[in-house]
Amino acid sequence: MGYARIALSPSTHGPRPGDQPILPMNMHLPLDRADGYFATELRDSRAPWVKPPTPFITLSRESCAGGSGLAQLLAEKLNAEAAPADRWSIFGGNLINRMLQSNHLPEDLARFLPEDRVPEVNATIGEIVGLHPSLWELVQKTNETMRRLAMDGHVILVGRGANYATAGLAGGVHVRLVAPPEHRARYYAERFHVSEAAAFAHNAKCDAARRRYVAAHFNRSVEDPAAYDLVVNTLHVPLAEAAQLVVAHVRAHAPVAA
Repeated sequence: MGYARIALSPSTHGPRPGDQPILPMNMHLPLDRADGYFATELRDSRAPWVKPPTPFITLSRESCAGGSGLAQLLAEKLNAEAAPADRWSIFGGNLINRMLQSNHLPEDLARFLPEDRVPEVNATIGEIVGLHPSLWELVQKTNETMRRLAMDGHVILVGRGANYATAGLAGGVHVRLVAPPEHRARYYAERFHVSEAAAFAHNAKCDAARRRYVAAHFNRSVEDPAAYDLVVNTLHVPLAEAAQLVVAHVRAHAPVAA
């Protein structure tokens, strides 16, 4: 019979004070106690610097499909029950400024990085060619900023291919809003007091620029439904209902630390 520990002193001396009893190796703990033991060992053996994933949301949208409104509703609903340390923040138009500040770069570089229009660059070709960091580096820094924000959790990232930039990170819920062009043009025309023809042109231009941005920087299609967890048609689903759907999905799939 094998033993878990071998006594080095002669057996005639008997056990010394403080010795633990020697157990045969073929003795077993009850299964329920063994399960608890191994669960405790696995839990205690986790690296203390590994942070469990936290939830975040990415929000892609067609122009005037309700992206800004949904982001606001989501933040309100999620913050209503969130602990002070877990309050949700929205990063959309302010994302580039956050990236520039984090990298100690001048704020005027933001004009090189619009998502939904041709860059408004009143500059010579020499200024663009000599830009430092390069446009490619600025986009990569933007993607890195989105990934860091997502890993910190409790953020709503609007636009800029955020679902692709954060691909592979646990805890993300990826949403896209769509609606028929007529519905979106009518909304824009009423809000900004322009003709529906002008509204159609505006939305088409924004949508085309967003498609180009994602295709150029991720080699993917912003319209691919397989890239999202939820695709919502806001013609048929009001924003308040859409917010409830997204919040329910976030809560159902929120990562839980073991």
